Amino acid sequence: MRRILIAFAHPDDESFGLGGLIAKYVDDGAEVYLICTTNGDAGTIPPEMLNGYNSVAELRLSELQCAAQKLGLKEVFTFGYKDSGMMGAETNNDPQASWYVWQNNPDELIQRVVTVIRQINPQVVITFNRYGGYGHPDHIAIQRATEKAFFLAGDPSYMSGDLP
Repeated sequence: MRRILIAFAHPDDESFGLGGLIAKYVDDGAEVYLICTTNGDAGTIPPEMLNGYNSVAELRLSELQCAAQKLGLKEVFTFGYKDSGMMGAETNNDPQASWYVWQNNPDELIQRVVTVIRQINPQVVITFNRYGGYGHPDHIAIQRATEKAFFLAGDPSYMSGDLP
């Protein structure tokens, strides 16, 4: 069985960039997994469009689950970090944001990705380019963490440890 891991930052990254590719590989019989590091809470939406959801994050995570079902993803690993917003935004400094974690404790993010890689043992790992597509700090953080985790996951001396 072919296993593919996609490591992205926000709910909707999987649909914008790779929705067609995901659907094709699932249709071809591959198991496709997704890491989504943030809850997308820095996104904006008019309050009347929340449709009963309590927050943008709650809405976006619900949309992610719907997209995952429609695309046929085998499993979605959500890390629960806050969305860092665009580079230079005040939200970059939130200790719960993925960019802040990457800047101050990169091993935390790397270990979480290593844990997923070891769990599913993918043949293919897909993430952003090293510029995060267009420079988004959350995209850069998951790209760098995934690249490091890809190599560390195969090193039996590297222990990913137990993370919440």
